[in-house]
Formats: sequence, structure tokens, C-alpha cells
Amino acid sequence: MPDRSIRLVVPIVVISGVAAAATGAELLYGRPATPPAAAAPAPGEPAAAEERAARTLGLVRVDYRLTRLPQHASNQLAVWIEDEDGGYVRTLFATSYTANGGYVRRPMSLPLWREKASWETATEAEVQSASRPAQESGPHSLYWDGTDRNGRPVPAGTYVYRVEGNLLWENRVLFTGTITLGEAADSSVARAEYLPEAARAEGEMVADVRAAFLPGEPLDPSAVTTYTRGS
Repeated sequence: MPDRSIRLVVPIVVISGVAAAATGAELLYGRPATPPAAAAPAPGEPAAAEERAARTLGLVRVDYRLTRLPQHASNQLAVWIEDEDGGYVRTLFATSYTANGGYVRRPMSLPLWREKASWETATEAEVQSASRPAQESGPHSLYWDGTDRNGRPVPAGTYVYRVEGNLLWENRVLFTGTITLGEAADSSVARAEYLPEAARAEGEMVADVRAAFLPGEPLDPSAVTTYTRGS
């Protein structure tokens, strides 16, 4: 198992208050008014996001409202995509503590996401593309351009989006919704499950989880600014 407990600082891209990984630029984080663009990959990496977008079905936007909880062993979050059969497709967001090896010290942190993504064997590029500092309270949106973890466009069909949050130690909330990618627009609202049911008493960390598919919508190439994330 790779040891992710200590990692070098890696660059990410910030676009009008939205962060995206320089190595996984098709995933956008924050609260954008319109879908922003991403940085071009280094030589030898897959085609730039704007070139791949022509071969993908469009964009999926996942929205949610976050309320940071005033307690330790909390506020860990992961958002990812699965296919209709439950096969892992891609991680859109994972708080940096867990994504960079915090699960070694705190095995109860985001266990379903880690199992689905086989995160202990994730590549360095995949870790860098998904790992982000914990978000502030408020509404957030993530964009998925319809590619899998290897940057390949996914086929038309129904996909599952999941949001897992640690409320306190092993107490978690899991939101699950489906979205159909094809020629027509689609939208849905996710349902919440508390694990265990008594976890409801630990606070409402995540709410109002929903998704929308924007057919044929590409990422908009624009200027970006490099930002170095912290812990």
C-alpha cells in the first residue's frame, strides 16, 4: 500500500474562485456561474480538456450545500461517479486529509469511497486531480466532463453520483442520485442515508445534493492562475 501520509505540495488551478487540478483539469470545484476551463496537460499526457470535450456527451454539474461541523474527526468529504452497475468511474472531489493518506491514521474516514475507488492503489496523478482542502460552508458545485479516471469519454447511459461525508468518527452521511447522459438534458435530486441511522444526531454537514446534465456543453477555455494548496 502506498504511504500517502506525507505528500509534497502540488499545484492546482484556480479560476474565478473555482479550483481544478492541473493534472485532471476536467474536474472543476467551487461555485462558478458558468463552466470554466482547465489547464493544458504536460507533454505525453492525454489530450487537453477542450479537445476531449468534443468527444464527450457534455457536462454534469453536482451541487450541494456544505455546513462545516465544529468538531474533530469530521468534515471529510468525497464526491464520485459510478456506472449504473456500481462500477467506479471517477472521483470529483476528496478532502486532502483523507485523499493523501489520512485513512491510515483514521480508517473510518470515507470508507465507502475508498473501497469503490480502490484509493490505496490510486496513481499520483489521480490523487492530485481529486485532492482538495476542506471547503468552507455554503453552496458548492462540481463539474464532470463525462470522462473516466483515465480520461476516456464514457458512453451514453445512466450514471450514479455519490457524496459521502464523515460527521463524527464512524458516523457518516451518504447521498446517492442518478443522472442520464445522452442527447437530452437531465436533472435529479439525491437521497440521503445516515450510517448508522443514529448519525443524524451529529449534525447536517451536507444537504441539497442534486445534479444536472448539460448535453454538448464543453469546458470554456480561459485564463487560469496557478495556486499551491496547503494541508
